[in-house]
Amino acid sequence: MIHQLTGTLLEKASSAAVVGVGGIGFEVGVSLYTYDRLPEVGQSVTLHAYLLVREDALLLYGFHDRVERELFARLITVSGIGARTALAALSGFAPADLAQAILSGDSRRLSGVPGIGKKTAERMIVELRDKLLTIDFPPSAAPAATDGDAPLKRDVASALINFGWSPVVVEKAVAQTLAEETSRDLSYLIKQTMKRLYR
Repeated sequence: MIHQLTGTLLEKASSAAVVGVGGIGFEVGVSLYTYDRLPEVGQSVTLHAYLLVREDALLLYGFHDRVERELFARLITVSGIGARTALAALSGFAPADLAQAILSGDSRRLSGVPGIGKKTAERMIVELRDKLLTIDFPPSAAPAATDGDAPLKRDVASALINFGWSPVVVEKAVAQTLAEETSRDLSYLIKQTMKRLYR
């Protein structure tokens, strides 16, 4: 298994780079996150690597840091997400931001990634939430602590905004309702928040 590449950066493009190691040029797929952090061509570079073995090909991918590589490895375990889609997700988000979107259940942001529809985004959230907890993020890049009620807050707020209330007023009322109520039933919380808005 190729775990890391250290050599000379021979070529770089937004989706791939070529690293020269011991007279061999290794082409590696990269995300935009990694591309933005590559040195100039001709300089030394170290990439954390992932070798994807398929029946018809050996595909090598390179990552700026270990956390990005670990996220890639977990993303491709989700049905419907191949290497190209995983790289697209890592191109659209910094690793900690991607982890945060998954941990907070933000399917709307995730489905904005090319190749990821609403169902795939929801599958990502369900299948990866627990797996992401095993990634050892450095303190400076750790996703923020998640608010377990965040998806519920969005659903209640969205329903009430659709009824015509101001988003600012709704968000305050929803937060107060969730702070006071123990039930997490969506329809009940919508009704309780409506009562608060009518006061």
